[in-house]
Amino acid sequence: MSTTTMVGFLAGFLTTISFLPQVVKTWKSRSASDLSLGMFSVFSVGVMFWLVYGFLIQEPPIIF
Repeated sequence: MSTTTMVGFLAGFLTTISFLPQVVKTWKSRSASDLSLGMFSVFSVGVMFWLVYGFLIQEPPIIF
């Protein structure tokens, strides 16, 4: 598997699971008033990987 493909898979995986920390936090606290730093962090890293992947495969729709 190429590095480019791995970056794409990593981007998809991270952005897909990024909301899991928020679900856990909301479930435990029984309140949806706070935003989970874990969710925001994982989502941000996943989006960064999407940007890198878009540049690697030279696809403007993914980059922008």
